[in-house]
Amino acid sequence: MSGAKLLAERFQQEMERDHIADAYLLVGNAAQALQEAALGCASQLLHAEGQIEQHADLVIFDPAELGVDGLRVEHITHRKEGVSCLEEALRYRPVVSKHRAVLLFGADRMTADAHAALLKTTEEPPADTVLFFTARELHGLSPALRSRCRIWRVPQVPATDLEPKAAAMGIDADAWQLLLQVYGSGEGVLDTSSADREFLLEQHPSLVNWLGGQGDWSWCVVPEASKLAEQRRLAGLLLQAARAWLITPDAQIRSTSQAGPYNADEATWELHRESRVQWMEEALDDLFGQVSPALVLASLAQRERSSPEPAS
Repeated sequence: MSGAKLLAERFQQEMERDHIADAYLLVGNAAQALQEAALGCASQLLHAEGQIEQHADLVIFDPAELGVDGLRVEHITHRKEGVSCLEEALRYRPVVSKHRAVLLFGADRMTADAHAALLKTTEEPPADTVLFFTARELHGLSPALRSRCRIWRVPQVPATDLEPKAAAMGIDADAWQLLLQVYGSGEGVLDTSSADREFLLEQHPSLVNWLGGQGDWSWCVVPEASKLAEQRRLAGLLLQAARAWLITPDAQIRSTSQAGPYNADEATWELHRESRVQWMEEALDDLFGQVSPALVLASLAQRERSSPEPAS
């Protein structure tokens, strides 16, 4: 049974116990699986038959459909004429059902203004409305928002079950393993665009050298010609990949470090690894806190340059 169906059944059980929360935050590695899970829960809530997307009491805010990288403030509170927003959706009572379901996809990619407006709007949602947020990363979601949601992890399909599909898409075994470390699930890898997969695989050799203590910080840049939102997205990919390749045991990184300045002993390697994991976490917090991507990456590079050489 898919993760989406499992969550739909779980939500049905909550309905039977009259234990529904005002808001749910569905977290997982694949955007499509998250959206299917949210739609499945909404279908149970509204007792929908047939195409849930056409239900009168369902409202969906999907950045992809709206043509944006993440929801903006005008999608949360009224700012522009002709733009549907959460504030308007919460104003009216359900039409044919007891409840209204409002789905907001990619909550972890909202702009800072949208996030602030969302906190105000969801402080006291109508009793007949249930909000479903989806997010692939908890970075960028404040503790205040998380505290207002019942957080559910979407179960994953085993990566081995998806290997044939990956091979059919031209992803070889080595690339598959590297990308699994970054995205955490086979669904996450397959859900990502081929351009993003190629971008990370191209960066992997220089990241390996840097993480092993031999390379410089030249990997730590994103194309300045792209839009700010795209720079932020690519910087996030780089930092998440670096964090994942540090946390996950990687023989290639370890052997590279042994050949470089971190060959003294295991303790030296662990200190090197742990300090860089912390750097990645702090850089991601800054990035999703709306600090300029170029500034975040430049600061990270400066930390590397000013870091003292380990004792041999």
